Amino acid sequence: MMKAHDFVLALLAFALFAMLAFLPMFSHAGSLQVHTWQGGAKAAHTIAHDDYCSASTTGIEQYALPILNARGLKASLGLIAGSCTDAQWQTLKERVAQGHELFNHTLTHLGMLEPGSLAPISGWDNVREIVSAQQLVHSKLGYTMHFVAFPSDLATPQAKAFVEAQAEILGARAAKHIYDGKAAGLNDANQLQPYFVKWDGYWRDGKWSLYKPARGNMLIQHVDAALADGSWSYRTLHGVADSSWEAAPVDQYTAYADYLAAKVKTGELWVAGPSDIIRYQVTRTQCPLKLDGNTIKASTSNPLCSRYGTALTVDVRLDAGQEGTFIQQGKALPTQMLDASTARLAINPLLGDVKIQ
Repeated sequence: MMKAHDFVLALLAFALFAMLAFLPMFSHAGSLQVHTWQGGAKAAHTIAHDDYCSASTTGIEQYALPILNARGLKASLGLIAGSCTDAQWQTLKERVAQGHELFNHTLTHLGMLEPGSLAPISGWDNVREIVSAQQLVHSKLGYTMHFVAFPSDLATPQAKAFVEAQAEILGARAAKHIYDGKAAGLNDANQLQPYFVKWDGYWRDGKWSLYKPARGNMLIQHVDAALADGSWSYRTLHGVADSSWEAAPVDQYTAYADYLAAKVKTGELWVAGPSDIIRYQVTRTQCPLKLDGNTIKASTSNPLCSRYGTALTVDVRLDAGQEGTFIQQGKALPTQMLDASTARLAINPLLGDVKIQ
């Protein structure tokens, strides 16, 4: 007859054997990386066309959007909302469905400042130009704009503070250097200022641009600057081959779109509207993810996290080459295995912790 202590030892041995046999069924996470840009891209870029609904920017619809759509690229359209016709509202419904972003370029495109000063012109009204534009677009399209670009990129400190106080507006284009300092350039992912997004405006002769035609296609130069720096470049344009201010030639614009599409295809570049890029960067910095054993934990206590929160591109290195299953809110997240032990997935911190099985 087996003695009691022998029975206990046998039971413990069986339990240990069962545990060791069971462990390989689970993947153990070794490390976690949250990528600076969506999809693991090296840099980000925005294509922004101002003055949509102006009579002068017909080339946006005639040339720019067909060129971009053919290449799977998304633009951002700055609406002069009070100028949009019924036909343009219908077209904008299609553009929203295609994934293009709309941003607030005010109701009437009224210049805000007296020349060379911070004094507002007598006709400027923040509520009319900003809030009424928001309301009109929502009433026509059921769409909420989250980004503002002031006419001529000039704004009083009061107007900027007003925009920042609007809960639905997540960012704004940098006003010029009259009082803000340098507004042109690249946006560092780790020092992003959502209401001071730097940009470069297209000028055919390069007069007020960071880039010059003697060095090649100025549109492409702004893309390359971001790729070299690992940052976000925002390209301000008006129309293409039309009567708008500094309209871009079709051949330059087509070459630019071809270049963007090629960089997107290789995974080097993320092309998106300003709201998507701002959301990503604020989430990355204000909703930190960390690996704790087999759980990816999300910290969401910062109010900016709940306001801006979106999905982040995350790579998880698994121990022992095991392929993991990632569970969030009881559902398995789509996962791409980059190699035998590295999984890539999108995690929205607002949806809670992720269990690795």
